[in-house]
Amino acid sequence: MKKQWFGVLVAIAMFLMLIPASAAFASGDTKWIGTIESLPATPGWVGDWIVSGKTVHVSTATKIKQEHGQIAVGATVQAEGYLQADGSLNATEIETKAGAGGGGQYEKFYGVIESLPATPGWVGDWTVSGRIVHVSSTTYIKTEKGQPAVGVNVEVEGYKQPDGSNNATKIETKSGSGGGGQSEKFYGVIESLPATPGWVGDWTVSGRVVHVTGATRIKTQKGQPAVGVNVEVEGYKQPDGSNNAKKIETKSGNGNGNFKLKGIIESLPNTADYTGDWVVSGKTIHVTSATRLEFKNMTPAIGRRVEVKGTLLADNTVNASKIELKK
Repeated sequence: MKKQWFGVLVAIAMFLMLIPASAAFASGDTKWIGTIESLPATPGWVGDWIVSGKTVHVSTATKIKQEHGQIAVGATVQAEGYLQADGSLNATEIETKAGAGGGGQYEKFYGVIESLPATPGWVGDWTVSGRIVHVSSTTYIKTEKGQPAVGVNVEVEGYKQPDGSNNATKIETKSGSGGGGQSEKFYGVIESLPATPGWVGDWTVSGRVVHVTGATRIKTQKGQPAVGVNVEVEGYKQPDGSNNAKKIETKSGNGNGNFKLKGIIESLPNTADYTGDWVVSGKTIHVTSATRLEFKNMTPAIGRRVEVKGTLLADNTVNASKIELKK
């Protein structure tokens, strides 16, 4: 029995001799978030960094992630690794978190660009829906949906500062029309269109005003926009009830029994068999005993989604051939 214990102790001692000295002092995985104060002038920044007053040891094995900006003095980073006896950190991974220093609480918000600096890369202070956004050369600016400009909707990611400003790590343009507001999607019927190239201007869709700009994406695979055509509108609802459209897609033509509308029930007739006039997303729908009703174990009610098929009449109402409740 004593020999067996002696063998176990020898094995443990040999294992401990194989552990590197740095690991022997490590107290486990540690994460720091701070601002880079100094960097070594070496390839891959191998050497000692100073991050918010703490020494971070970086080797060729340290994984450096720069998705949210480049490594530079002033950038906010998260350093992960092993805490040493002297309080320094042997880094296994470093990830950029902000283009400008200052730490703060991470946040994401949507808004409209109100002012921009006239500098290369838009480096400097932006105003987005009344808030100051600090943009540095390491801030990632995503422009797939358009260039930054006054009036453009953007999504801002970064760190909120004590004065309410934001140190941006990433800004993504979202639409060409400004106004902010709550993102929404709704279905309706075109009631009026502007006579302009690209239909730029104000549309009326099922009683609502829809603001269309040159940056609004118009999908016409199912037909050209025209009065009486059913469309899906995606954009930002404004305080006056209008919509700043970022995308409009035609869904059906008009007449000849081919009308289709997806929308929300706003009113119902007071009849046992639901015959009478319904209002769906602002449009009057005539339901008769010949209308095919598919409720799928659900009950029609105000606020429920439906798909209506039928014929659009001259007065812009619909004779429904079929109504289907949607979950």
